[in-house]
Amino acid sequence: MGRQVPTPMCGESSDSAWQVVCRWRQYAAEQTVNTLRICTIAVFYLVHLLRYEAGAGTGWLDFLQDGGAGRMSFQRHVAITVVVAAWVLWSLTVHVLLLDRVFPRRLPLLSICLDCVFLTAVLIFSSGAASPLVCGYFLIVMMSGLRLNVAWVRAAAGCSLAGYLFLLGCSRWPMGMLLADPLPLVPRYQQIVVGLAIVFSGVIVGQIVRHVRQLAESLMVASVRERQS
Repeated sequence: MGRQVPTPMCGESSDSAWQVVCRWRQYAAEQTVNTLRICTIAVFYLVHLLRYEAGAGTGWLDFLQDGGAGRMSFQRHVAITVVVAAWVLWSLTVHVLLLDRVFPRRLPLLSICLDCVFLTAVLIFSSGAASPLVCGYFLIVMMSGLRLNVAWVRAAAGCSLAGYLFLLGCSRWPMGMLLADPLPLVPRYQQIVVGLAIVFSGVIVGQIVRHVRQLAESLMVASVRERQS
């Protein structure tokens, strides 16, 4: 695979200067997002391992036990481990591509979609919509803002909402391996609140990106005026 230096999107529109800056900043941001992704996966999987060991009766991990909930089955633990391993493998692939300065324009969008797919898979093998790992959807939306692209923020919010709705469907209509061990149901008001929170998180992060663009444009205009004066 040859080297592909990130090329700016230069055009005749008034937005060309912003696109030039964004193209380079998105390349740097993708490196930051990928590093944060790997760190987040590692930390959350460590918590999962501690929780799994707590269910095995390890005394000093009693504070991680789920009250009256039983121990997570070994099959689900293995399934989560496989999904996490695939997630880390994808992150390492992105890392190698970025080190080689290969940055396809659709790479951030593909990363957003795969993040939502992997997180949804982990949640399906965990506690579904009742799992605290649902907060991972909000992390995906927040990290999308680092890429300075409103469309990708919308994609992150949309994919996260779709993943959450899929979880709710799996809880109500279990199938396949979920049939023998269905996911717990969550109250309807909780479903609505979490869904709306995902939507509004996308709106808020999108507004932050817009404000950053307006700030950059204002600084550019001020710099031009200062040179002319």
